[in-house]
Amino acid sequence: MEKPDRPLISILAYTAAFDWPLTLAEIAEQLLPAASLSDIAARLDALVADGTARSSMGLYAHESVPVDAFMRRIRCEKETAQKWRRMRRAAWWLQAVPYVRALLASGSLAVGDADADSDWDVFVVAKGGRLYSARIFLLAAAWLMRRLRTKHDATAPDKFCFNHYVTTDGLVIRHRSLYTARGIASLLPLLDPHGYLGKLRQANPWVAEYVTGDSGSQFVRRQVRPSLVLNTIRTTLEMLLETPIGGRFESLMRRWQQRRIEREPATHASGGRVVADDRTLEFHPRSFEAVVLVRYNTLMARHGLGEFSERDSGLTV
Repeated sequence: MEKPDRPLISILAYTAAFDWPLTLAEIAEQLLPAASLSDIAARLDALVADGTARSSMGLYAHESVPVDAFMRRIRCEKETAQKWRRMRRAAWWLQAVPYVRALLASGSLAVGDADADSDWDVFVVAKGGRLYSARIFLLAAAWLMRRLRTKHDATAPDKFCFNHYVTTDGLVIRHRSLYTARGIASLLPLLDPHGYLGKLRQANPWVAEYVTGDSGSQFVRRQVRPSLVLNTIRTTLEMLLETPIGGRFESLMRRWQQRRIEREPATHASGGRVVADDRTLEFHPRSFEAVVLVRYNTLMARHGLGEFSERDSGLTV
């Protein structure tokens, strides 16, 4: 009996959890070990021929993905492009926020499957020792622009959702899985003048066990246009805060925010993860990770590859 093409089936099974078809180039950049496009195309055609995959409009997906997902992808790409333009205009002002070192697009905007109701998921890199100050300033700036998603919003189209923060001295991601690896690999720079996306990937070489570390980055260049005025404002504010007063403010913000996070019922709900320490703030109380990995493992088992099932990254039980 011919062995299943595990690398390709793994990629298609994972994206099937999102009902998301892929281009040949997108599959190639995720494939480990790398192969030529002609070889990958031939292997995909073989999976289509035996009913494991389906293809339409130059896209490929697992056979469990509905046919209308191919047209949905085309619609989502148009919506994603429009949202990127709006997000860039809003994020331009965030260059003035003290202690923010990078803003990296994540979620639906990073992979291109945003719809009309999608918010703007953002991964934040903050200056070490000023994590909680950076967060409060960032939230205040987005709120003033009326672009901040809050816990009361069922949907928040075209609003910032800052759901993961790390510090410049805390770039190593502790919670590891196929899901988190692909999340890191899909990050795209929105505001990153000092190259922290590259530093983040260098600090997490384990991502390469699942997928190439710069997935998608060679195809998209959508960073915010630098502003000398806004960067001067940020630098000046940071200079004013680099005093004992700034240190006390950080200490106060840390205690206040950690207390609020601890008291929030969603922090302790099962099926997600909320972290609040000195180097990480992570807000995924209702993570999609468990759903994705259950479907992924089910499809892998269907193809006789159950031994390659994946565990989650340590969600709240």
